[in-house]
Amino acid sequence: MKKFLILSLIFINITFCEEILTLTDCVKIAIENNLKLKIYRDKIEQNYYQTEISRKYLYPSLSVSFNYTYLGDYEGITFGNFPPFKILDDNTYTLKFTISQPLFTGWEIEKGFEISKEYYEKSKIDYENEFSNIIMDVKNAYFNVLKAKKILQTSFKYKENLEKHLINAKRMFELGMATKLDILKTEVALKNAETKIIESESYLKKAKANLNFILNRSIENEFEVEDILEEKEEKKDYNWWKENALKERKEIKSFAKVISIYEKNIEIERSNLYPQIYFFFNYNIEKGTQTSRYSWGDNWNTGILLTYDIWNWRQTEDRIKKAEKEKERLEKEFELLKDSIEMEVKNIYLNLKSLEEKVKEIEKQIEFAEENLRVAELLYNEGLATSLDVIEAITSLTETKNNYLNALYEYKITYIQLEKASGILKMEGK
Repeated sequence: MKKFLILSLIFINITFCEEILTLTDCVKIAIENNLKLKIYRDKIEQNYYQTEISRKYLYPSLSVSFNYTYLGDYEGITFGNFPPFKILDDNTYTLKFTISQPLFTGWEIEKGFEISKEYYEKSKIDYENEFSNIIMDVKNAYFNVLKAKKILQTSFKYKENLEKHLINAKRMFELGMATKLDILKTEVALKNAETKIIESESYLKKAKANLNFILNRSIENEFEVEDILEEKEEKKDYNWWKENALKERKEIKSFAKVISIYEKNIEIERSNLYPQIYFFFNYNIEKGTQTSRYSWGDNWNTGILLTYDIWNWRQTEDRIKKAEKEKERLEKEFELLKDSIEMEVKNIYLNLKSLEEKVKEIEKQIEFAEENLRVAELLYNEGLATSLDVIEAITSLTETKNNYLNALYEYKITYIQLEKASGILKMEGK
């Protein structure tokens, strides 16, 4: 019986033990569950097979065809007064094997293969970009949960300080050094503190639900997160961030692939200015034809096929010019993209520096608020301050700490945004 109770208690403890998530855990879960990433992986595989298709156009091809023909009322060929005679049987059978090899296509096949490779590489870059978007979303949501937890702790501390003051106010009232009003003011403040706790708990639940949503899990999942606030960010100047953005940003790499594709499209259009030359070899097994009328026979032929557009009202030249203009347009858009990314990095960097100073300033304000509370309590105990002075000091300290948490986590999130804007945002531990 005792063993059963012990096992039951262990089971209950395990069942109600909350899941503890690290930032790395969250990113891994998001990556595994995200449907967009699965779509991007499918695109990568699709473009890989398109590359294989384009590459194999360079190789010789073997095809087979079979033809059966019934001539019906065909009576043969007549010449003058001679009786008609047949050169073909009423039933003809032809089994044909053909080998074809492109010899020269104006580099159309080669450029088509290169384009398919560029699309394949671009799809991998687009996947990495979506990957970093997910990491940023997860980190933002994760830090919002941490901030909500800290604010809830501050709310409990606010209530605890007011409870201590209420005990002190009642003691001072018994000594005749405080009025009933002091106790009533503190009790009202305590009610307000309880309301703030409820609000903070609601904020934490919303933050957790949002993280669950991003992880593609049930928003009701309960969990705790590991506190990583102590980790320090690397301090870099603006030029370092800008240079990394122009070199590592996925959108730039992806756009560069698009321009390369359009350059090769121009070459494909130019291939129509050249003749198309193919080698062919045919092997035929026939019956009922001119060469094998009464029994199965075989024959073969080989040769070179050349085709060339002599005149098409300059459509080829127009298509080349159109492709060149499309490339020029893209190059201008590419410059605009780089300018907008540089501006984005600049704005986030300046915002980060501003938040850094804001955090330092609020740290000083916390020191002042703590000292202000200490002095207010001393003066109250000496009868030189009112209960309202102490309540205001406690409230001021709590608000300052909350301001600090908001600024601190805003700084953390802005740093993540700067990493993303500079193309260096990575999964934790990588």
